Amino acid sequence: MTEPGSILCSLVHMYEEGEHFVYERNERLQITGADGEFERYRYVGIAYYLQDRLFLIDYESLTSNEISQTILIPSFKSCITRLNGLKMGVSAADHRTPACSRVVWEYLGQEINPVNAYRRVRLYSQDDPAIDDDLRGRLAQTKVVDGLFVIA
Repeated sequence: MTEPGSILCSLVHMYEEGEHFVYERNERLQITGADGEFERYRYVGIAYYLQDRLFLIDYESLTSNEISQTILIPSFKSCITRLNGLKMGVSAADHRTPACSRVVWEYLGQEINPVNAYRRVRLYSQDDPAIDDDLRGRLAQTKVVDGLFVIA
């Protein structure tokens, strides 16, 4: 949604707080013409599990100008490391255009190196060698049928 045609890698930390599951999602976007400088975005939200789907609703906490919803769809395989889904929201740009994009969430484990994980948080081109074929294929499984965004 940020830059059509690119792949945005975010870092999400989900945890239980009281009786709810909450999360923090971090994004970084390279600033054009500023080598090595990034704009940083931090989203906070709550997760719901309903009818075999995960619904995640968050807002951008630094500027409070954006809200989004992500729906993740489990595959029911015995060993799941990636979940496919859709993210819907409104652009933070001046024109406030609604958008929907394909997402893939990858489970990194309970113990991760946060510095190494955060280094991966950025925009990638579709042909970047850091993007594996499985991920590229999952992101490509979308089409519009009769005006509806469909996961193939």
